[in-house]
Amino acid sequence: MPPFLPALIFDLDGTLTDSKPGILGCLRQVLDQRGMGNQGSLDRFIGPPVEQWVIDLLPHGSEAEQTALARDYRACYDREGWANNSVFPGVEELLRSLQAAGYPLYVCTSKQQHFAVRILEHFGLAPLFRAIYGDKAEYADHSKPLLLGRLLETEGIDAGAAWMIGDRIHDLEAAAANGVRSIAAGWGYGNVEEQAQADAFAPIPAAIPAIVGN
Repeated sequence: MPPFLPALIFDLDGTLTDSKPGILGCLRQVLDQRGMGNQGSLDRFIGPPVEQWVIDLLPHGSEAEQTALARDYRACYDREGWANNSVFPGVEELLRSLQAAGYPLYVCTSKQQHFAVRILEHFGLAPLFRAIYGDKAEYADHSKPLLLGRLLETEGIDAGAAWMIGDRIHDLEAAAANGVRSIAAGWGYGNVEEQAQADAFAPIPAAIPAIVGN
């Protein structure tokens, strides 16, 4: 184990928990209610902030219509979607071993912060992290690069001494924009092209210690 341990920053959806059933279940509900059910695969909406995908779904809609879609989706997620979730196999064991080894652990997710905290507390994972950073309605910009930058600045983390672990291109691009090394979580929702953008690839959670320990 190296004498200096880098900060490890984890995405939530598709990296720590399998949130796909809850996210897509609520998204299908609100789209069906609006007669917008013919969108093909909805997997592309796992990862980006809600403010981004409502524009993709309603490119010609008014701001009020886009806001209403986001509001109705979040109401469903608050009611039922957040609990339709599970921790990926091997993740809890990984986090506990990393924390026991002394690694400082953080979460950086495009999910709204109160949902992220609720989910991690529900699964008993919240105490393993020094801080949990999620999106907030009051932020003017909801991009993942700015969110990660906010975490680094607030927590006083040297970007060159950190890893971002995530499954989607948004995580890897956020890492690159902030000068942080990245690990693609191969058990999540990203495809081969997205994973190729990372500095390293972990096919399973148990592969991460060997990567960050070098």
